[in-house]
Amino acid sequence: MLVCLLASVFQVQAANPPPPPPGLLPNNPGAELWREVRQRDGEVEGISQVKSPGANVLVNVSGQSWREYRMEELVPTAGTAIFIVLLLIVIFRMLRGRILLSEGRSGLKILRFTGSQRAAHWTTAILFVVLGLTGLILLLGRKFLIPLFGAEGFSNIAVASKFLHDYLGPVFMLALTWLFILFVRDNIPSPRLDLQWLLKGGGLFGKHASSDRYNAGEKLWFWLATIVGLAVIISGLVLDFPIFGQTRATMEFYHWVHSVSAIILIVVSFGHIYMGTAALEATFEVMKTGYCDANWAKEHHDLWYEKVKDSALPEEQIEGHQQAQPVRRESSADSA
Repeated sequence: MLVCLLASVFQVQAANPPPPPPGLLPNNPGAELWREVRQRDGEVEGISQVKSPGANVLVNVSGQSWREYRMEELVPTAGTAIFIVLLLIVIFRMLRGRILLSEGRSGLKILRFTGSQRAAHWTTAILFVVLGLTGLILLLGRKFLIPLFGAEGFSNIAVASKFLHDYLGPVFMLALTWLFILFVRDNIPSPRLDLQWLLKGGGLFGKHASSDRYNAGEKLWFWLATIVGLAVIISGLVLDFPIFGQTRATMEFYHWVHSVSAIILIVVSFGHIYMGTAALEATFEVMKTGYCDANWAKEHHDLWYEKVKDSALPEEQIEGHQQAQPVRRESSADSA
């Protein structure tokens, strides 16, 4: 019995040995590493045979700080900004309703956009929408789409979104350049005229606001899309091609620039899209067909209307001309 009791005691002591004296504690490389990490704000480096930026970095402390900033500040701020702008559009719609032409349609049409201008606009617009949606999925999708599609479903959506976003980004750069070349001439600011238009709120609340081919609001959107779009493009190229010696800190900075610039463009574009589609009567068809109603031109761009009013044609004549064009091309092709 005594022998069994002693054996039990020794087994318990072997399973739970007493801690060694402080001076005899073995060195733990992992403990030393994490102790250093907690005491430093920068990167913890080691030695690597790979010769590339950041190859010697064992622990990137700033990466964790960036992740926390992105999830705790950038994502909520972006979501809040989008919500506020959409709410303002809804409130404006409730207060102002659809803005109709005061004199109705005239039945006369004026050419406002050429075929190349419309092609540039729609190409850029479609790319912008696709890039905006895929970017929002990558930025906000984890919070909103995982509850709907599950983790695996969101993973498939995110992979497809990243593929489209990465490959369409450089195409958007070409489209925006094309758009800039075609439209920049008529979007040069006219300080006095543009200021008067802004002070009158664009004529949305009563007083008529004169404007030339493009009003101050359209000019502001053009230059915002150009300048902020340039920031989106440059930062996107840096993120798309991390093969030119970019460090992690560089990638984090351009990720921030890309996200903030894109959110600015997206929230402002909501107003541009709303005003160009559902807010103003006869506006969407202008970019759709290239022609505007004469009363629309007189009401929204009166100074430009005075320059081009003599070119107005009856709507039936323009529609007949557009319908006849494919027939003429077909007959000429057949004769050839």
